[in-house]
Amino acid sequence: MTDEKKTRVSELYDTLVAPEENEELMIREKEVLHTDEADFELESAEELPVHEKPLSRSSLSYYDNRENNYQDLLNLIEDAEKELADLKFRKKLMESDFATLLNDFREVFLSKDYEVSAIAKSALLEYFTFELLKPLETHDLQLSSNDFSTWETKHFTLSYRLMNENEIIFNLMMPTSEGKIRTEKIHLMTVYPESMRVAVLNDAVLTLLADCYQHHIYTSGQNSLLSYEMNSVFTHMKSLGFALGDNLLDNSRPLNLSFDLPHLVSIDTLDAIFITTMNNPKYDFKKIEENHYLIKLENDHRVELIQNEAQNATRLTINTVNSNKSLIEFFGAYPFLVSLALK
Repeated sequence: MTDEKKTRVSELYDTLVAPEENEELMIREKEVLHTDEADFELESAEELPVHEKPLSRSSLSYYDNRENNYQDLLNLIEDAEKELADLKFRKKLMESDFATLLNDFREVFLSKDYEVSAIAKSALLEYFTFELLKPLETHDLQLSSNDFSTWETKHFTLSYRLMNENEIIFNLMMPTSEGKIRTEKIHLMTVYPESMRVAVLNDAVLTLLADCYQHHIYTSGQNSLLSYEMNSVFTHMKSLGFALGDNLLDNSRPLNLSFDLPHLVSIDTLDAIFITTMNNPKYDFKKIEENHYLIKLENDHRVELIQNEAQNATRLTINTVNSNKSLIEFFGAYPFLVSLALK
């Protein structure tokens, strides 16, 4: 570079840098800072958090699936154990006598101490009702193939149903005469296993009488067979420990009953009875006083009527003295008196 050019560069530099800055401009030596290495390592250890290696997405999925499968397996085992216990209970029912079935009935339906399946409950009810009706085995007692929860014999069927978990109702149906139809079953009796009672509905007996003698749906022979066979059932129930209340179907004792009819006996009915008794030397018809009549029958059987016109009612009293009869059997022997009990 020529001297002229050096001079021009120097002048240019002087114009860009203030004189005082130019005087202080110098090169400084690089400074090196020294620290205690042990302190540095300790502080680093305190400041940096320690992290475990995170599980991968595939690892989480594996453990979740395994836990779910484990719970599913436990549920399957629990269900299998319940099913096995239920099967053992049903096997036990098949091997049980009435006393054991009664205890099972109370635990399952009354106290609910033992929980079983619907199938087991149905089986318990089936075996229990069979034991109640066992005397009907001689009349081909078997489960109906046409109706659910129904026992059938040669002469009638009895459907059973558990009500309110503490009572069993039995509904009756008999084959009807040709051309006659009964659409509704007759509620015949209710069994109370908790209190060991049996209640036979008197209205059912009166319905049977009306169906026979008024509507001609059933025959007197059917009613008589029903009375005979059901009384064998009543005797059996008593042997099992049940108490049977007074009823019009029971023939284990003489009839000595009085009940109020919600109607007056018509003059035509009284006249027909009077004519029948006059034609039979074993019978007698007496008028004690106004609206008070006495009908004497054979074997000292008697029927008394007291009519109350003010209340439009009749007090009917039947007494068979020493002869054990149900009301069906009584009217079967004296059919001309049935009209007294029916309107």
